[in-house]
Amino acid sequence: MLTTREAAERLGVKPETLYAYVSRGLLTSHKAEGHRGSLFEAREVDSLARKSQGRQPDGAAPGGLAVRTGITLIGSDRYYFRGVDAAELAENYDYEEVADWLWTGVMTSGIRFRAPEDLLTAAEPAVRALPATASPVDRLRAAAVAASAADPLRFDLTPDAVHATARGLIAALRAQDHEHA
Repeated sequence: MLTTREAAERLGVKPETLYAYVSRGLLTSHKAEGHRGSLFEAREVDSLARKSQGRQPDGAAPGGLAVRTGITLIGSDRYYFRGVDAAELAENYDYEEVADWLWTGVMTSGIRFRAPEDLLTAAEPAVRALPATASPVDRLRAAAVAASAADPLRFDLTPDAVHATARGLIAALRAQDHEHA
């Protein structure tokens, strides 16, 4: 087993990047009793390092590790979505435009997500029932659970239904955040 520092050094990345790999399912972290940080299987770390050798996509530092998925490239110091720098996307497009583009591959200028009335009707009382000390994250969690339970498409896993559910949920969360800000 490797410590966080050892695994990061072996991959030539920062510990933060190592944990990004964990969150994306590229590595598995383990907790050990009496050990403060995470531990990583050397075999799994070496396998990731081998997969990344010889593949230096745009954005990767020479000799550094870059991780590419179907739509994402995580370079040594930049993130790219569908080949476009994330900072450029943030500067030029609204959140909803980028989210929809990531899901569909089509950039729809000016798109705005709308929450179905049933989702708003479910989310509002759930958020109102929280104490005044509830954090913004608490409010968003409560709204997400309530809105999700009211979504008639929640069990439909076709791409169109998943996109519609995501659009509606984002709009319902935004409505609760603005209402209680």
